[in-house]
Amino acid sequence: MTTVYQPLVSLQRPVIIDPQVTNFEGQRLLLRCVPSDYLGPEDSRLLCRRLRTLFTTQGAQVEVSQGGRTSGEDKEGAARPDLIIELRSRLLHEDNSTLLWVLSGLTLTLVPAITEYSFSQDVTIRDSSGFLLASDNLQARFVRYSGFSVWAVNGVLDLLVRPEAEKLGGDTANRDFSRDFYGQLSQLAFNAHTRSVVMRGFELEPPSRTK
Repeated sequence: MTTVYQPLVSLQRPVIIDPQVTNFEGQRLLLRCVPSDYLGPEDSRLLCRRLRTLFTTQGAQVEVSQGGRTSGEDKEGAARPDLIIELRSRLLHEDNSTLLWVLSGLTLTLVPAITEYSFSQDVTIRDSSGFLLASDNLQARFVRYSGFSVWAVNGVLDLLVRPEAEKLGGDTANRDFSRDFYGQLSQLAFNAHTRSVVMRGFELEPPSRTK
């Protein structure tokens, strides 16, 4: 089986920051991964755990929302988050041809079966007051080829022809998607944080008293 990842919307943009350095030192982040028909409760929790690791690595103090509230929200005087990051997933398209699976079986997988799906990740980032700082829509497509012929041809090409960055075998699709997805989320959060800092800098100070 060979899986091909194709970035569609926003995932192909260049990322300036490095997700491996402390971009959010001292920042408090609240993550909300909202379950949907495409991404159920367990997968949503897994996504938030991975994002928690991503932002913790970058120096942030991260809490994950459980059922709309965090463990610290009931405590009086609890520190408010600097950024509230909410993610909602949607399945945009899915194609899984029964005819191709029949042909693949009749030809002993010489004709590959092809499964394709694309999904969208809606991201919104707000400050502790609920003011919208940033939003984006990230879309990707995955095409999965199931069959010995495709696996064998790509294995040979990966071994003899393709450079490391262009290989299709193994876990390449998930690795490339994770690089783009986590990079874009980190950049979006950094942009939101920068906007928040700039906006606070332009807050009107109370007029000084005249002598």
